[in-house]
Amino acid sequence: MLNAQKVHFIAIGGYGMSGLAMVLLQQGVRVSGSDVAASERTKQLEAVGAEVHIGAHDAAYVEGADLVIYSTQVPASNPEMAAAREQGIRIWHRSELLAYFLNQPGAIALAGTHGKTTTTSMTALLLEKGGLDPTVLVGGELKVIGGTGKAGRGPVVAEADESDRSFLRYHPTITVITNMEAEHLEHWNGSFEEIKQGFAQYLSQVVPGGLGIVMGDDPNLRLIGEQAKGVEVVFYGESEANEWRAVNIRPHGTGVAYEVLRAGHRLCTIELPVPGKHNALNSLAALIVGSRVGLSFAQMAEAYRSFGNAKRRFQVWAEVNDVVVVDDYAHHPTEVRATLQAAKEREGRRVVAVFQPQRYSRTHWLMKEFTEAFGDADELILTPIYSPPGEPVIPGVTSEALAVGIQANTGRPVEVIEAKEAILARLIEIVRPGDTVLTMGAGDIWTVAKALAERLQATTV
Repeated sequence: MLNAQKVHFIAIGGYGMSGLAMVLLQQGVRVSGSDVAASERTKQLEAVGAEVHIGAHDAAYVEGADLVIYSTQVPASNPEMAAAREQGIRIWHRSELLAYFLNQPGAIALAGTHGKTTTTSMTALLLEKGGLDPTVLVGGELKVIGGTGKAGRGPVVAEADESDRSFLRYHPTITVITNMEAEHLEHWNGSFEEIKQGFAQYLSQVVPGGLGIVMGDDPNLRLIGEQAKGVEVVFYGESEANEWRAVNIRPHGTGVAYEVLRAGHRLCTIELPVPGKHNALNSLAALIVGSRVGLSFAQMAEAYRSFGNAKRRFQVWAEVNDVVVVDDYAHHPTEVRATLQAAKEREGRRVVAVFQPQRYSRTHWLMKEFTEAFGDADELILTPIYSPPGEPVIPGVTSEALAVGIQANTGRPVEVIEAKEAILARLIEIVRPGDTVLTMGAGDIWTVAKALAERLQATTV
């Protein structure tokens, strides 16, 4: 039971935190929160009644709260956390509040190392357009719900995050597992074996009578799905070994199209306005969810034609004088490779990529994989590593070292440029008609895409 009249969020502006806060507000719960900087998300929360404090954290902000919510990044020494402990106020990790929603009957959880936000967005779109009025919690800003969270009368649709093991709190009715790779190893003792064990446990926690929708082209996930006890599992993917298949995946306009087969029978054609095989497969997983909850294939095919991806998921900032400027959240080698392949699908276009590595730990653990991920970049600029406050520097783990490895694999030069203003100047110098400019990373590199789009648009006035 939530059993709280007022809930306080420490770092309320984060994607996951703001969505939870918005849903509680829409359900009639009083909400307060704090964050070091204002954002569109904090402003949106204030506009619907949240009490938001911007700047330094302060013990006084928890006054009157019945429950305090924090995220993994909030240290135990935070003054609001300390005040809540001293006053005996309940303190929950963000995932405990999300478990309150995802452990309700009928809840749908989207898991996987990559693709959670996109697949959640697609599932939310299908259920929203299908009239099921879902409650949605998504780790990105989604147009169909107007933000990161929305309270509805229908089933809960939310991401289940493995990065800090928090998905082990959830017991959904339906889950999707899109993929499983070595990522966030700092939370898994550096062990991919532990990650596999975590996903196996998570799948086993689906409620009796529930459904696991598992990417069957991944041999590790297939084994986990085949060994699962007490849960119905269906496999999806491209190969003939899967019950649900996406076949004839092909570029379609600026997006992608494919045929849906189940047990060899063609069910429908899906046309998405976003590119990439990975998006086709994500949409197939969401379509299986929709089928399970009673939506027709005709309904879903029509809904997908209006799909607008979450913010920072292959987000097109501008198309000016045959130059396309795109930003994407890709920050893992697999995501980088898939995003570059999607950009390359528009035949004959040169891809000019800017990548901002995030976290010394991720760059350290996945250095080899990163050096092999940029084959589809015709020009590549790296920024210094974007690291959250407090993360220790790892000697020798630098963007310069990464550039050397990429150059060795691609045979093409890689530039490392520190200042964003200098990156913008270099892009203006090298970009020409017929180029797709792609910024990638989980930090603030999107500001370069925005600035380039504005500069290009200004030249047409």
